[in-house]
Amino acid sequence: MTAQNLRQPIVTIMGHVDHGKTTLLDKIRTTTVAQKEPGQITQAIGASIIPKNVIEKICGKLLQKFKFSVNVPGLLFIDTPGHEAFTTLRRRGGAIADLAVLVVDIAEGLKPQTIESLEILKGSKTPFVIAVNKIDRIQGWRADEKPLSFLESFQNQSSFAQRAFDESFYKVLEQISRHGFGCDRYDRINDFTKTIAAVPTSGKTGEGVPDLLAMLIGLSQAFLKKQLLLTENVQGSVLEVKEATGLGTTLDVILYDGTLKKGDYLVVGGKVPLVTRIKALLEPAPLKEMRVEKKFQPVEEVRAATGVKISAPGLESVIAGSPIRATKSMEEAKKMFAEFQKELQKAEIVTENEGLIIKSDTIGSLEAMEVLFKEFPVKEATLGSPSKETILRAEANKDPFHKIVIVFNLPISDEVRKVAKDRKINVLESNIIYHLHEEYVKWRESVAEEMRKKELEGVTKPAKLRLLPGYVFRASNPAVIGSEITGLLRAGCSLIKPEKGVVGKVMQIQKEGKTVLEAKSGERVAVSIEGPVVGRQIVEGDILYTDVTTEEYKKMKKLSTFLSDTEKHVLQEIFELKRKTDPRFGL
Repeated sequence: MTAQNLRQPIVTIMGHVDHGKTTLLDKIRTTTVAQKEPGQITQAIGASIIPKNVIEKICGKLLQKFKFSVNVPGLLFIDTPGHEAFTTLRRRGGAIADLAVLVVDIAEGLKPQTIESLEILKGSKTPFVIAVNKIDRIQGWRADEKPLSFLESFQNQSSFAQRAFDESFYKVLEQISRHGFGCDRYDRINDFTKTIAAVPTSGKTGEGVPDLLAMLIGLSQAFLKKQLLLTENVQGSVLEVKEATGLGTTLDVILYDGTLKKGDYLVVGGKVPLVTRIKALLEPAPLKEMRVEKKFQPVEEVRAATGVKISAPGLESVIAGSPIRATKSMEEAKKMFAEFQKELQKAEIVTENEGLIIKSDTIGSLEAMEVLFKEFPVKEATLGSPSKETILRAEANKDPFHKIVIVFNLPISDEVRKVAKDRKINVLESNIIYHLHEEYVKWRESVAEEMRKKELEGVTKPAKLRLLPGYVFRASNPAVIGSEITGLLRAGCSLIKPEKGVVGKVMQIQKEGKTVLEAKSGERVAVSIEGPVVGRQIVEGDILYTDVTTEEYKKMKKLSTFLSDTEKHVLQEIFELKRKTDPRFGL
């Protein structure tokens, strides 16, 4: 197979915030621009195309070392790095990206968004390479003035820096292996079908960029040739929907198969599939490097894989991430339209079961959300902003953990927010998927804590009273006596005396002349006790305890995190006291 019938592999970059995704992508571009050759980088909408000849120049020594040549036309990097590009842009059977680069900071290791990336990659079965980034920060590391391959750079380091690198590098790989991925440094791998390649890189110095490009080319040619074969089926995905002067609403599209021509019938999927006809295809004016450009030139056709701006009537309702197809036949366009409708129905989940309600902006992000929240039951997963009816369906859930609507990258009206507030339905929203998962888990924990606290509200709390000598205000009916409290005493509970059993019930608690509902450890209060007579059943200096039942004891032991240390100590005393008369207490 030659470059004539193969397209460029499409690559996206993923990883945690601040781990160097954009810096690394920029360094890849800068490295290619630095070659100063004509046609070194092709301008395209939303993508940077690095052609074969530039890759051969950058990776020359490595290609010789690993004994392979470049057969694909180049590499196409999607310009928007991270989850947005990966989860939003979809094709049949998975992500639009053929390959992904997972960037991990060598010092910080795996973070929440890295873990989410791994889960998304696993769910979509997309091959990926790990870029263990920021190696220039290794203690003692010396960077060359010009970008070198990692293997060259590593040989130039001191033994101290090499040891420091190995320690940090393999610590990262060990973290990744815990998530079910076997990985090793790329030059030490014998079987790439079983082991994921980890390439040490620096987005700052460019070290490892030749190694990374060589690995992407090598893996593409070894394992993705069938996927990279160009066909006549025009397929792509909408990167952005934009207003363009003189053109109205336009689509910036990544075309991943076929040849798209002016005048073709364009079929767009998404929440509301549509059929229209291409009025114009536009590409940015030629530049030496990929940058956002406002000047465009019309072209008659474009060939995958590339980016292109499409002008056509009726594009106002299109949302980013929508899949596109094209054909010269209206009849064929109608068939494609029907297929998109079926795909939408397949992606969305609507049930009458208990579970979460998830709303997302695109089919791709919706699928990613479904993967990320797979450990929780899902009642609905649909496209589009939440409505009042969405809130009411969440309210219908009986499980308190499901009284929530989770919204990714969508506007929410004030009216819907008000309904949610009135109905006490939490609306969780973000434009970062892993934030939603993190916040939902935190919210679940807070709900569980409130439930546990509520469960303890009606429980007799452990407390003991020392009846203070000289503070008997009334001897009986009820007895009123000054008491020092340990634990938490509430009005209404029964009191027991060691060896004597129940002696009375707390009717009222007064502190500084005012009636209070409870008294805490260390407080001295006047307690009115119905039942006993001071001098007979109780005397000054006695120690009394609250009468805790077996059920209350077991509940408090189960929820002991909500008891103070003093309360736990008093509860243990009550347990030992009760066990003397009832050996089965607490069982």
